[in-house]
Amino acid sequence: MNDEDLGKILTNTGLAQFGDSLLNFAYSIALTENNGRPRGTKIQDRILAEAAARAGLRELLPRRVDRGDVANSLEALLGHVWLQKMITLEEIVACLKTENLDPSKNFSVLAEVALSKLRQQS
Repeated sequence: MNDEDLGKILTNTGLAQFGDSLLNFAYSIALTENNGRPRGTKIQDRILAEAAARAGLRELLPRRVDRGDVANSLEALLGHVWLQKMITLEEIVACLKTENLDPSKNFSVLAEVALSKLRQQS
């Protein structure tokens, strides 16, 4: 997959909205499994933006974007690879379950896994 096609995925607002729900659900599952009690949560854009930048997604976006747009790029990427059946919910949860003081590292690893799967498919 070339960078132009990847850029279209990363800036797709429909994919970002779907990916937002998917990631919040997966992260809630991971927290529930780690803590042994049900937990629902919303991931902060700051965490997702840090993860996206760490995984190199920021470089694939247009010049002038805000933190929310960078966070949306990670959500769009995950939404796309899940819809294309390149990654399972279980794989997403496994990446997010890793005990880490900085949750953006887990999301960064997840973004790198998703990018790798997307590039292998091309």
